[in-house]
Amino acid sequence: MAKSAFVTGGTGFIGLNLIEQLIQDGWAVTALHRASSDLTYLQRFPITLVEGDITDINSLRKTFPTGVDVLFHLAGDTNSWSKRNARQTAIHVDGTRNLVTVAAEKGVRTFIYTSSVAAWGEVNGRITEALPQQGQHSWIHYNRTKWLGEQEAWKGMDKGMKVVILNPATVIGPYDITSWGKAFIQIKKDAFPFALPGCASFAHVAEVARAHIRAVEKGQNGHRYILGGEPGTTYADLFREVALILGKPNAPKPAPPWMLLAISRLMAGISSITGKEPMLTPEFITVTSRKNRTYSSEKAVAELGYRIIPLKTCVADCHRWLVEEGLL
Repeated sequence: MAKSAFVTGGTGFIGLNLIEQLIQDGWAVTALHRASSDLTYLQRFPITLVEGDITDINSLRKTFPTGVDVLFHLAGDTNSWSKRNARQTAIHVDGTRNLVTVAAEKGVRTFIYTSSVAAWGEVNGRITEALPQQGQHSWIHYNRTKWLGEQEAWKGMDKGMKVVILNPATVIGPYDITSWGKAFIQIKKDAFPFALPGCASFAHVAEVARAHIRAVEKGQNGHRYILGGEPGTTYADLFREVALILGKPNAPKPAPPWMLLAISRLMAGISSITGKEPMLTPEFITVTSRKNRTYSSEKAVAELGYRIIPLKTCVADCHRWLVEEGLL
């Protein structure tokens, strides 16, 4: 019998890949979207679209269907500009709290929450699910609210739902037009003068989406799963692979962290006067300059059948999609 799913964040990068795979697997899908959402890609799928806002519990009660098997909560805000912190809190914390409440009222049995490795905050070294998170102490608002959102999600177990949290690292692949997909366009235009200096763990979006579906049956209630990539990779590796596939002879070189931090602070100061979002923020540069951490996906590999895809393949698949869509 086909399963039914309610998806938040369906217009986003990971959400679109999840919905695509759910439809391929025969699920009946209802996707929530805001009035201002761009439905260009979401409308390609045979799903039910409902308009609402996770920060408004009454709108959720009106739009959330009764008897849905699984809630996939992917809606998030990756903002790193402090001026938008209040909105980020409303989405990550208040929105998750509202969804837990309404999902329980509507009879949802399984709650899959998409968090981030950012919930570990400023910890260093090899990060596994067993390592205590420190996101609650982070000065970076995104990290802190992702941690707080997890605390709200766990409360779903008290309401009788199975709750599984997924913690993706840096995700790349098709449908990416707002995140790292933009790097392809900028590098093609020679508009990216430098690479970010830190390390990263690059996950293929198709595997991240598949892990969400497998978490429904195979994920353990009350457990989390890190979804990362090849160990030892850096943002410079990403920029090098992108330049290579674009036929660029020279990839952007990493800039010194101190220089980028100084530039980001200057931009933040200018933004406080102009009210325009800065291209770089101290929060973003801090996160992308770290060189002393790795993420283990061993638990997800063992229990969810998650696969670590080479960075070269992640880049190639993202590039192919951008070309097919006429974006590159």
